[in-house]
Amino acid sequence: MDFGKRLSLLMNVLGITNNSLAKALSVDPSLVSRWRSGSRTPAKDSHYVEEIARYVVDHIRMEHEKLALCEITGCVPEVLDRAAFLEIVTKWLLEAPMPDTRLIGSFLDKVGLFKVPLAEIETIDIPLHGQRANFEVFYGTEGKQRGVMKFLSFALLSKEPGTLLLYSDESVDWFLSNRNYALQLNGILIQLTKRGWKINMVHTMSRDISEMLGAIDFWLPLYMSGFVIPYYNPRYREHYFRRTLFVVPKIAAFNCSAFEGFQHGAVNLLTTEKQIVELFEEEYNKLLGTCRPLMKIPQIGSQEIFELLEDFEEQGAPSFLMTDGLPFVTMPAEIIEKILRRSSLEPEQIISHWRKRSTFFERNLKDHSCVHILTLPELEQIRSKKVYVELTVPDCEVPYSLEEYARHLEHLIYLVERYQNYHLCISSRSIHANVHVAVKDQVGVTVLRKDRPVKLFAINHPDMTNAFYCYAEDHLNRLPRESKDKESVIRTLKRLIEDFSKD
Repeated sequence: MDFGKRLSLLMNVLGITNNSLAKALSVDPSLVSRWRSGSRTPAKDSHYVEEIARYVVDHIRMEHEKLALCEITGCVPEVLDRAAFLEIVTKWLLEAPMPDTRLIGSFLDKVGLFKVPLAEIETIDIPLHGQRANFEVFYGTEGKQRGVMKFLSFALLSKEPGTLLLYSDESVDWFLSNRNYALQLNGILIQLTKRGWKINMVHTMSRDISEMLGAIDFWLPLYMSGFVIPYYNPRYREHYFRRTLFVVPKIAAFNCSAFEGFQHGAVNLLTTEKQIVELFEEEYNKLLGTCRPLMKIPQIGSQEIFELLEDFEEQGAPSFLMTDGLPFVTMPAEIIEKILRRSSLEPEQIISHWRKRSTFFERNLKDHSCVHILTLPELEQIRSKKVYVELTVPDCEVPYSLEEYARHLEHLIYLVERYQNYHLCISSRSIHANVHVAVKDQVGVTVLRKDRPVKLFAINHPDMTNAFYCYAEDHLNRLPRESKDKESVIRTLKRLIEDFSKD
């Protein structure tokens, strides 16, 4: 039973309305409605679940209501005091699949601090031999590790690069549980991308989004290479057998099917027989035909990245911005034109891109809320020209002047005063250095790394979007009251502008 059904069951039994629960939690009733419908799920590490459980327990007035909740949660009413009952209801709600926003934080930290690995893996230093019987057989988890390494060795030895086809719905523990093996596996795949190999990687979106986020977090160096296309299969359902299928087209295939919980005794098969490899490749491509991109990672400066950001901006929905500095979309026209005149960039394409995005941004502010959590740099950083304009173009860093930065701040004040739906919050510390995040409810997420190597991740899977939205809500709730107060924020920005004018 998912969280929405659990919450609805408790509320129906006790006659709790959306408005009364929303008032108790200091949230909008529409959020409670989305929780109940399943379109939104609170984060596992947020305060909402415990507060809901406390409100439910405190709402019990009659003995039959307590008995009904005991039957739902599977506890014995005679031995329960309030504290024990609160713990049981909280635990019962937490048993539903929920996003763990700590993994979102880890992912964003790694995006902001990522450095291209310098070490190269030239050789594989673990045994690669298996039992030959028209194909090689590798048994259990250790066998899978050896078999996958030998499978990858065929790609390493290939004279011409191609596309690796990777799919697995097995638990990622088979490689993550051994840190040394996991690092070597990641290093070999990075080495292959440096040699021109591309990788199609199909992820499975099970009920637990946390394992998916953990895998994405581990594969981040590969995603940053730009040679990996991650997919997910929207038709995925839980089943008893788990499958792994890896293919080096026309060269080798690695296949395993095991009963859930029996991976330690699984039989893993590696073959180089041409006909079998071709059949496995055909099977993989059939699977790929049912999949959708899990995230897009376009080339910086390409037409694709401009179109993707423009399409995202055009979608109308409640949104969050979390930016380490001033975003491109809030820049005033005269400043973008002035900055481009002193850069080596083609101004027409950039200005056209800015005009579309800023128009869509302000149009959406008329109908939808936008909470912008902004971290500002130190004044000395701006003076020393170490604060750069957000531009999605390669190998181009254009610093703000004090005058330009002050004018951008003035435009932020204009947006706050003009649009009631634009809620600007000032965070005293950077949430994630070098990273700008935009989340639109039930639309998607964009994660932009500002510094070199500049990268954009665009995600539209609903569970991933929900996880990022919960993460943003959690950060908003942790901000002090004055940093969210409109008049206080305007005063802060005006003081900064006055400080600039003194220089």
